[in-house]
Amino acid sequence: MNSTRMMNADQLADFVADFEEHGQLVRVSAPVESELEIAAITEQVLKTASTDPPPALLFDQVRGHKVPVLTNLYGSLPRMLQILRSDSLDAVADRIAGLVAPDLPEGWFDSLKIIPQFSQLLNIKPRTVKTASCQQVVKLGRDVNLSEFPLLRNWPEEAFPTITAGQIVTQDPELKNRFVDARPIQVISDQQLAIRWSQHDAGYQLLQQFQARQQQMPVAIVLGADPTCLYAAHAPLPSITDPYAFSGFLRNQALELVRCRSVELDVPAQAEIVMEGFIDTTADPLTVGPVANPTGFYSSPTEIFPLQLSAVTHRSNPIWPALIPAAPPSEAGLFAQVTARLFLPLLKLLVPEIVDVHFPAAGMGRYLLFVSIRKSYPHQARRVVNALWSLERLLSLKMIVVVDSDTDVQDEQLVWSRVCTNVNPGRDLIFSEGPGDDDDHSMPVQGIGHKLGLDATRKSAAEGHPRPWPASLSMPAELQEQVQSRLDELGLA
Repeated sequence: MNSTRMMNADQLADFVADFEEHGQLVRVSAPVESELEIAAITEQVLKTASTDPPPALLFDQVRGHKVPVLTNLYGSLPRMLQILRSDSLDAVADRIAGLVAPDLPEGWFDSLKIIPQFSQLLNIKPRTVKTASCQQVVKLGRDVNLSEFPLLRNWPEEAFPTITAGQIVTQDPELKNRFVDARPIQVISDQQLAIRWSQHDAGYQLLQQFQARQQQMPVAIVLGADPTCLYAAHAPLPSITDPYAFSGFLRNQALELVRCRSVELDVPAQAEIVMEGFIDTTADPLTVGPVANPTGFYSSPTEIFPLQLSAVTHRSNPIWPALIPAAPPSEAGLFAQVTARLFLPLLKLLVPEIVDVHFPAAGMGRYLLFVSIRKSYPHQARRVVNALWSLERLLSLKMIVVVDSDTDVQDEQLVWSRVCTNVNPGRDLIFSEGPGDDDDHSMPVQGIGHKLGLDATRKSAAEGHPRPWPASLSMPAELQEQVQSRLDELGLA
């Protein structure tokens, strides 16, 4: 697939048209329900599709609504490459690595804030415009009515419909830095939303600042725009980095922003739908029921300060994008795989002995990580495990498996075989306790739990292994090439 044809695309409809033209999107014109059915159809296609990769789906006949629903946009590597305007993930990773000085010291991930090249992102900063297609239709105050949109309830026990592909835009009350993240947003009434922030999210930490000031917190929820915007909201960027600047970097073109109509925030001008409002931190919080998570489970009810909408703006013919939360395989897993490749150069700068990393699908992109390292001293795997746990963006990891550099971490069966043959449980298990994923229901206390590292590297006498470590079975490369060249002759091709 030629990624260059989308270089000048700047709105979701451009990608929908291109993917449909090239067989990467299926338009579903039969009537469907927003209540469970769209999610069930998407799940079925994602897990049993006859085409590989599974297509994106555009439901243009949602009962009771004129707005079509788009699902599984990010659910294939070819589409992700189109969105990233590249023919390979390594090419994008090389561009990201080029933003960072080679003499970056080891330390916390946030130490990247000292690198001006990264925070400036080659000066491809967003630029502000006065008029925008996302404000072709404007509804203010009492005219706001979310029931006009095809609100999806994805799983039976969800308490409310959920916005799953929203970019949550907030701003530091003092420094005015913009923050954009992505979390489930429940629709609790026609004019109220409940953002399911984790306590580790920037938005939640800003909420605490506004609460301490006893001020209302302005928030904008963005749906659509260039698909790089939602990816940037999920990306593990240094805290100082503006995700919309990173989107411009990926696009090779500055993102256009426009000022909201009722709050002092800027949002992508080419968005499909923008919801604006305030969180009153002095009001009593509401108890909000379960919501589905990408872990494949529901989260527990929780107390949330609701977002009261003051305006909704949208295109005259908007598209409603959605990510269906589900157990793997899912779009969340592909996000994790792409992110591992793109940000590996930065991770190597922070932990230099790392060779490669891999998020197995079973870990939902958040709980399990395979790491290969160049080992040069005893117990180096322990240093690597603790260094990774110290990074804020990796604190959700419950299990880290470390192998030697000659083990391909992309080969999951090979990694587990190294665990089975190289790990002595009485010596090679690394335990820790600390902050974790708020959505991990296995933790007795929400957001706090135990973690496990497995040192599956070769051991030396200095690591308590006095016996000689055996060599692994391996055929000479020359013989392998010779056999490969004779397969036709041997009738085995």
